[in-house]
Amino acid sequence: MLREVIETDLPIFYEQQLDPESTRMAAFPAREEWTDFLAHWRKVLGDPTCCKQTIMWNGQVAGHIGSWPQEGRRLIAYWIGREYWGRGVATAALAEFLGHDRVRPLHALVAAHNVGSIRVLEKCGFVRMGTTTAPDGVEEYLYRFG
Repeated sequence: MLREVIETDLPIFYEQQLDPESTRMAAFPAREEWTDFLAHWRKVLGDPTCCKQTIMWNGQVAGHIGSWPQEGRRLIAYWIGREYWGRGVATAALAEFLGHDRVRPLHALVAAHNVGSIRVLEKCGFVRMGTTTAPDGVEEYLYRFG
């Protein structure tokens, strides 16, 4: 289900992150310009501290998952194309990813209104540690694994 990210995945990731419902659920703005999106991903792909994988589902690119160091924590995040929501894709991808990145603890920030992602984290053994408010005012929950 997971494989290395390749350049031909990037246009699919770009389209997925432009979906307004996806950005609302993630409480993360889309990178509207392809050049900005590509610059971000080239940085991610060139950073050896980032663990990044493409999520495959029935032979199709369903999204991506990754982890990186930030402010003394190792954060994890995933993005699933809306057409794959509700199929267990995120849960299966996260469960598999936990074997790819063995750094513990892992942390995740999730918008408090993103019930689906909260369920994914909890199914995979993440425990809610607290509540924060993002700079844009969105209430987020901090989760920890390990």
